[in-house]
Amino acid sequence: MSVKKILLLSAAGVAEVSMSAAMAGGMTHEPAAPMADSGYYVEGHLGYARQNYFDNENWRSAGTNYATGSNNNSNVRGGFAAGLDAGYKINRHFGVELGWFHLPDVNLAANNSVGAAYLKSWVLYLAGKYMMPLPWMNSTDVFFKLGAAYRKATIPSGPQAATTGYNTSSGSSTFVRPMFATGLDYSFSDTWSGIIQYAYFMGARNSFPIRTANNGALGTVAANVFTLGLGYKFTV
Repeated sequence: MSVKKILLLSAAGVAEVSMSAAMAGGMTHEPAAPMADSGYYVEGHLGYARQNYFDNENWRSAGTNYATGSNNNSNVRGGFAAGLDAGYKINRHFGVELGWFHLPDVNLAANNSVGAAYLKSWVLYLAGKYMMPLPWMNSTDVFFKLGAAYRKATIPSGPQAATTGYNTSSGSSTFVRPMFATGLDYSFSDTWSGIIQYAYFMGARNSFPIRTANNGALGTVAANVFTLGLGYKFTV
C-alpha cells in the first residue's frame, strides 16, 4: 500500500471518529464571540488627597496669620476627596476621559475662636488613557492617564476674609496645568469594575498675589489624590 493511500485512510479514520464523538455528544459547542472592546464608562471615586499647606512657607509666613501652620485647623496637610469621571474606550488599549475632583477644604482661620474660614478647591480634567492587561492577574488592567487639568481655588471674601489675615489681591485663583494618574482596574463582570487610583494635580506658585508690593504670591499647592472607585461600562 502506498504512502498516499495510508494518509488518506488515516484522515478518513480521524474524520469518522470525530463525527461519531460529535453525534454522541448531541451537538458541538461554538466558541463564545469576544466582547467588544469599545464603549462608554462612568466611575466614582472616594479617598484622601494630600495637599500640604502646613509646611508651605508662603502660607505660613504671609501677613499676620499662621493658621495653616497649626494642626488644630482642619485639612492643613490633606483630607477627604471625591470625584467622578466619564470616558469612551476607543479600543482595548486607548480611551479618552473627562473627570472632576473635589479637593479638601482647608481651614484658614487664625484661631478657633473666630470660626472657620475655608479655602475651597476643585479640579476638572481631560485626559487620554492607556490600558494594558496584566497577564498574571485575571480581569485586571493597569492604566495610565495624561492630560490637562483646570483647577480653581477660592479663599473667603467679605467678613470671613478678616479672620484669615491673608492680604491677597484676589479671592479666587484659576489655572491650567498638566495632570497624571495611574492605577488598577479589576472587572467583576462585563459591566462592573473596581478601581484603585493615584492622581497628581499640579499647583501654581503665582496664584493668590499678595497686595503688598514685591511680596509675591501665596500659591496653590499640588494635590496627590489616592482613591478607591467603582466603574460601570455600557454601550449606546
